[in-house]
Amino acid sequence: MDLMRRGIGMLAALSAALVAAVSLAAGGGGSGIRGRVLYGPTCPVARLGQSCTRPYQAWISVRLARTGLLVTRVRSSVQGYFSVRLRAGKYLLVPQADRPFPRSERQTVTVRPGRYTSVTVRFDSGIR
Repeated sequence: MDLMRRGIGMLAALSAALVAAVSLAAGGGGSGIRGRVLYGPTCPVARLGQSCTRPYQAWISVRLARTGLLVTRVRSSVQGYFSVRLRAGKYLLVPQADRPFPRSERQTVTVRPGRYTSVTVRFDSGIR
């Protein structure tokens, strides 16, 4: 009987650990920002059905919106995706860009407790 109780207890502990791991992997384990970085236009003349943006790999500084204090830097993947875990609060995203192009604007993002905020960071190629 003791062996059976221990087995059930171990199974319950393993199940709880598995649920926690799945929750963290699904983004349920905190808050922060998830986003995509896009570059465009990439076509001198846009045609119907043609996409003139592409994913872009770039560095983005994450600063406290109130003070401008640097919290962290994150780099998007080759596919343009990035994710950074942050406490709830207001942040300023500062894309690192060359001058004069590509150019990108800063943006303020609010992170809510227990949630990830989705953003799109756009870089202007300068093609017109």
